[in-house]
Amino acid sequence: MKLGRALGCAILLAATAACGQADPESLGQASQEIYQGYPSGPEDDGVVKVANVDTNGVTNFCTGTLVAPNVVLTARHCVSNISAGQFTCTETGELTPDSEGGRFGALLEPGSLQIFAGAAFKEPLAALGRKVFATQTPSICRNDLAVVVLDREISGAPLVPIRLDRGNQRGEVLRVVGFGETEDAMRGVRRAKDALSINQVGSSKFLVDGDPIPPRTFLTVGPALCIGDSGGPALTSEGAVTGVYSQLVETCSSPHARQYFTQVAPFVSEVLAPAFEFAGYEPIPENAPSNEAGTGGDSSAAGGAESGGGPSTSVGGGGNGNAGSAELPPPPEKGGCVCSMTSSRGAGSRLTALLVLGAVGLSVSRRRGRGGERRQ
Repeated sequence: MKLGRALGCAILLAATAACGQADPESLGQASQEIYQGYPSGPEDDGVVKVANVDTNGVTNFCTGTLVAPNVVLTARHCVSNISAGQFTCTETGELTPDSEGGRFGALLEPGSLQIFAGAAFKEPLAALGRKVFATQTPSICRNDLAVVVLDREISGAPLVPIRLDRGNQRGEVLRVVGFGETEDAMRGVRRAKDALSINQVGSSKFLVDGDPIPPRTFLTVGPALCIGDSGGPALTSEGAVTGVYSQLVETCSSPHARQYFTQVAPFVSEVLAPAFEFAGYEPIPENAPSNEAGTGGDSSAAGGAESGGGPSTSVGGGGNGNAGSAELPPPPEKGGCVCSMTSSRGAGSRLTALLVLGAVGLSVSRRRGRGGERRQ
């Protein structure tokens, strides 16, 4: 099956900026929350907003997961320029030749990425990006994952462990958290939802005979996440992030909505290991004691790298989106979304689609190889 999709407009971060879900024949903006969920409490303060300013000067926002005091896990489309227009993804995660949009451009400058911690619609700025590590994938169809190392540490927020050593299974039950759309048109406030069940799992080094969806992805079916939740985590029963929210096919409220996530474990060596090495921390593995930092940073937990479109891009700029380097100066001693996508539902497999934004938190980490800690 092929999925027809089209990129829409950006989401403004400003408190006054928001508009409703687009009509079937038009594009629209939104800044809302999880469907049929519940308010997210302090235990989810590891879920953060990730705002950016793209090359058109438009401010967009996603969700990210705080996986170390200065490390945020999110979707690649949350830290990249991306071409607008209708596009179609194949089952293997490729854009069809007639696709107008869906192609990644240059990564955004790290300093344009803003992190806001807290559950409310309006929270103070907590940190800026310092360096971005991302998959070197050409399009939104697969490998939609990135890590942002921050210019300072965020204190007082729980850290989220990561599933490093295995993939996902059909029927596995997940919890999601995010800042996206609700059925009541609330917006920008963190909410959560339980009991999402994985319906299909794509092939990966953990599953040779996967379902007919892009590799290194999994999907759930039914209303849950929406515009404003992209980049957020799918959490296991142990509270570990195992997937990053990427796309929605169908309307947010549809019982047939297909929620696509990028698996995290296949990218330990390619993206996570270099990011954590640069940040000076190790990831917290799933099931780790609360006082342990874990050992996933050297990729041994996941058995090495898996090809996900080439080596990671550790930049915040570059002319072609796949290379270049831009790093901010060291931080001071004390610390100082993306879009809706729609297409008319025509004959065949044309479905309404959305790029979406969300995340959650828990546990603790230990600084590796450095004395003392930096504070905000």
